Amino acid sequence: MSNKFNPFIGIFALALLGGCAEQAQQHDALTYTLKKQEFVTTVPAHGELIAANETVITTPMNSRGPQTLEWLKEEYSVVKKGEVIARFDGTFMERERRTSENKQAISAEDIDQKQVQLEQQQGQLLYDMDLLSEERKFAKEFSIDDIRIRSKLEILESMQNVEFLDAKSEYFSWQKGQFADSAGGELDLLNMQRKEHSDKIARLDANLSSLEVIAPHDGLLTHQANWRGEKPKPGETLWPGQKIAALPDTSSLQVKLFVSEREALELAPEQKVLVTTLAYPEQPFTVQVASVSPMPKSIERGDPRKYFEVLTDVITSNTGVTLQPGLKVKALITTKPEQTGLMVPRQAIFAEQQKQFVFVQDSNQWRRQEVSVSGGNLSLVEIKSGLTAGDIISLVNRDAS
Repeated sequence: MSNKFNPFIGIFALALLGGCAEQAQQHDALTYTLKKQEFVTTVPAHGELIAANETVITTPMNSRGPQTLEWLKEEYSVVKKGEVIARFDGTFMERERRTSENKQAISAEDIDQKQVQLEQQQGQLLYDMDLLSEERKFAKEFSIDDIRIRSKLEILESMQNVEFLDAKSEYFSWQKGQFADSAGGELDLLNMQRKEHSDKIARLDANLSSLEVIAPHDGLLTHQANWRGEKPKPGETLWPGQKIAALPDTSSLQVKLFVSEREALELAPEQKVLVTTLAYPEQPFTVQVASVSPMPKSIERGDPRKYFEVLTDVITSNTGVTLQPGLKVKALITTKPEQTGLMVPRQAIFAEQQKQFVFVQDSNQWRRQEVSVSGGNLSLVEIKSGLTAGDIISLVNRDAS
């Protein structure tokens, strides 16, 4: 057997040792040594500046139906009192008004024709009644019941004729009363239809006179988004009373923030908020939480994620920059002030059967250690029991390695 050194075996051994060393370094990089440290629990948020007080501009309230927005003054324009800030399309209402005028004219013509017709019918009825009255008078005056002059049969016929004329007279009297009621009802119906068209014309005239929305006072115009986050635009159909814009009081601003439902941990009033505007990122300012919405909601159409709405106090400090409604911001809400504790990365906490545990290094082995945690932030969590300072834990699942 030869004692000669095989260079390939040496290279393989060096590669094996190098791989083991690299693996050891890799395992060291995936561990974390516990120590007490100071930390602050914060929650990220995003939103915009809004006015604490503002005058809301709406679609005209006197309209009974939807209206089409024809023109809206550009957002963030400075407007003066009495200036036109929105205009609605009146084409449909003008067309409807012309139709109502035609119907009103037809109703007036129907009324005139009906009155002429009723007068003719009434005249004919009165003529028939006068003629009947003369016949009755003649029949009674010349009715002879002397059997010496006329036969009994002729006398009986004459009496029956008088009775017939009396009955016919009563019928004409009844027909006259019925005619009066019927004629009055027909005229009332036609007059009611004419009044309906007249009222509609008056309503359309009022709507046409309010197609232009006038600024009630000076201010900075902002557009109002609907529940889907969409702002009004020309050609859109809007309902009476729907918010389309506002004239905010720029001297009294606050921040409206949205916090993801997943990250909204222990939000409460009076918590400190560090706000950074996207327009002036180098000049952040601090405010306090004023209120937190009780329930999360969607803020964008088609986005299933939900957010809690957070409003801050009115900004009172001098930020050094020009703030105005609509400026987009990012913020950090401090839910817990600075404190000291055993902090570990969230990725080192594992869960199984409703219990939380970590992998602790014990000599050259890894064992599971049940822990209890409390609070923390998006990257770190505080250990309340189960570990002590100096313990080495794994950042990866050792059962899977």
